[in-house]
Amino acid sequence: MSLFVPFRRATLLVPSGPVNDPDRKHLFVLLTDPIEAPDFEGKQVLMVNIASVPNGLPYDATCIIQPAEHRFIKHESYVFYAKARIEAADKLLRGVKSGQLTAHDIMDHALVQRISDGLQKSPHTTPKIWHFYALTERP
Repeated sequence: MSLFVPFRRATLLVPSGPVNDPDRKHLFVLLTDPIEAPDFEGKQVLMVNIASVPNGLPYDATCIIQPAEHRFIKHESYVFYAKARIEAADKLLRGVKSGQLTAHDIMDHALVQRISDGLQKSPHTTPKIWHFYALTERP
């Protein structure tokens, strides 16, 4: 079992493969520390998915990540802001403990800041996600 603490910059490999490829996983990065927020039970985190740039298909080019920027990323990738999610911190801990989720390398401060800046700029960030993120920016 990997050690995992849900905090800003932590990364997880989350199963995302189709039925014929159940072992495929995508990298998710936590953009917030766990917080208690209105309309949610318990401490929650905001996480975004990193996906490979598709050939010839549209994608959100707000934040592009190169392979050298994180050990898991092997191809030019983008932050899939439309699939950002708010998850319970204890659910992530249980997922890592059970082996369903895999903790991966912590992401660089500057890259996480670039991803966070993109969250605020992307036309694909939903109002719910933007509102949750704004709660974490308050002093």
